[in-house]
Amino acid sequence: MLSETVAVASRTGLEQLESDLAVCRDVLKRSQSSFRFAFLLLPRTERDALSAVYAFCRAADDIADEAGATSSQDRLDAWRREVDRAFNGQPAHAIGRALSWAIATFALPRQPFDDLIDGVVTDLTVDRYETIEDLELYCYQVASTVGLLCVRIFGVPLGQADPYAIALGKAFQITNILRDIGEDAERGRIYLPLADLRVHGCSEESILERRRTPELEAVIRMEVARAREFYALAESLKPRDPRFRQALKPAEAMRAVYSALLDRVEAAGTGVLDREVRISKPGRAWRAARTWWAAAPREN
Repeated sequence: MLSETVAVASRTGLEQLESDLAVCRDVLKRSQSSFRFAFLLLPRTERDALSAVYAFCRAADDIADEAGATSSQDRLDAWRREVDRAFNGQPAHAIGRALSWAIATFALPRQPFDDLIDGVVTDLTVDRYETIEDLELYCYQVASTVGLLCVRIFGVPLGQADPYAIALGKAFQITNILRDIGEDAERGRIYLPLADLRVHGCSEESILERRRTPELEAVIRMEVARAREFYALAESLKPRDPRFRQALKPAEAMRAVYSALLDRVEAAGTGVLDREVRISKPGRAWRAARTWWAAAPREN
């Protein structure tokens, strides 16, 4: 009788997990994120864990984009408590339950989750960054943290690829910031460091009014160069162990997509103020697959 009860409970647990993971898969499927294309060739277990992490990040990020700082803060506090429950094995939300499974399966660290929520909290109250150091901290919180979780799911041991993940996350986020200058301006936000604006004589007002000026063009060129420095830094920080370099194929696929996006941002210049700069779905899929194949080991 006891064995039958355990078997039923086990089936019920697996059915619940599958339902929870389906919620997360749907969040990723409905998104326009390049993550989806980079992860398609991974085994199912890794894909599901990444879907759970992505769904959590998406839920937190969406809160920051909604009106009402007080209610948004309350909802982020609720997600922080859900992370507590996920690590304690008692989550209440479908995404939290899927996240709890991913945490247990891949021994995910706690700190990146807290740091990510801190970064989203920043978005509720901060709409300017004085220096690149200020912006780097924000980029770490909302992007590098995700990378730290991803490399664990890819199978790289703790610490072996953390500096790489941190640098690549900053490169990705600066690329996003440059792509979204016009969209952020509509919301009254300027992520470009104010110190860099002053260096080139670019006013905040010209950005908020979405004026295409030579001064903003110079700032964009400066930040494109900075993003490329982070991409180069990530390359130099890749682990030397061939096994771990192979494990980072999904991250390198992402790098291929985002590097191409940065090239388009550079070509658009101040055009990012009033038109969408992006890479098509087929283009992203092709770049991800090409990079993945190029990184595959060859038999002698």
